[in-house]
This record gives sequence, C-alpha cells and structure tokens, in this order.
Amino acid sequence: MLDQLALTVPGRSPVISLKRVEQIGHGHYAAVLVPGGHAPMQDLLKDASLGALLRQFHADGKPTALLCHGPIALLSALPQAGAFAAALEAGQTPPTPAGWIYSGYRMTVISNQEEAAAQGALGGGTMKFYPQSGLQAAGAQYVQNQAPWSSNVVVDRELITGQNPASAPALADQLLQALC
Repeated sequence: MLDQLALTVPGRSPVISLKRVEQIGHGHYAAVLVPGGHAPMQDLLKDASLGALLRQFHADGKPTALLCHGPIALLSALPQAGAFAAALEAGQTPPTPAGWIYSGYRMTVISNQEEAAAQGALGGGTMKFYPQSGLQAAGAQYVQNQAPWSSNVVVDRELITGQNPASAPALADQLLQALC
C-alpha cells in the first residue's frame, strides 16, 4: 500500500511513490503534507522512506504538515520505528525512545476522546492503539482542543499538526504561510 502513496501537483507532476521521491532527492520538495484517515496507522508510522524524508525535512527546517490521524506518521522518524509500532500494536507501552527528532515538540492528533467516539464508524473494527497515546509514548507534548471535533492546529518549529477534519482549513493556512 505504501508504495502507492502519491505525491502530486495537479496539472503539473505525475503521481510518484515515496521511493521515487527519495531517488529524485528530498531537496526538490518544499513541504510534506500527510492527510488523515486510518492509512497512516497501517503503514506510514513505520515506513523507512517516509522516516528518511521527515528526518531530512526536519534537518532543513522545511514545513511538515499532518492532519487528524496523519501525525502518527511522525513515528516513522524513530530509529526503531517498526519495533516501537509493534509494541504499541501489541498493547504494550514501550519505554520512551531515545533519538526521536520530534521528542518534546508540541503537536496534536485526533484525540483519544474523539477516537473513542468514532469507534462505531469502524463497522465493528477496532484501532490497534490510539494515535494520541502513541505519540505521547514517543515523547510528544500533546496539545488538545477543549471542544472535541472543533479546529485545533499546533505549530512548533517546522511542524504543523491539525487535530481532526475540522482543522483542515486552518492547517492549510498555516502551511501556506510557512511556504511564503
């Protein structure tokens, strides 16, 4: 599934994979945007290509924006992302890892409260773990909006995170400001 993740510029660029982005060179790109949905919970959180891209953008101070479930993909920048994700999926609380580039960053992601409320929409499925808990276990400083399902965007250095779908317009505005 991850190899099908596409980066596009409407009307200008072909659809390409993260592997191809790596081959072209991260320096050719100005920003990263990871949308929400459950896909980041399945593979992006432990993808080595995304981890390399995030580490490079972090080093270069380039804008990195993630929305709703998307911020869980930041775990891919962990030195042992696969093992950390496996522990979370097994219901364990792994020790806070050393060497995560986003440790101590203020950020948001869909809250545990919002995730619990949305469980019925999964058609009987369950989450392996909640993104808020996973990011906090890794060392993130989680910032939650007081009112569930309302807009909440947190900017800390190059990182721009939005808590839920209602945060999309404000996240886009922050990303555009960072690019100007």
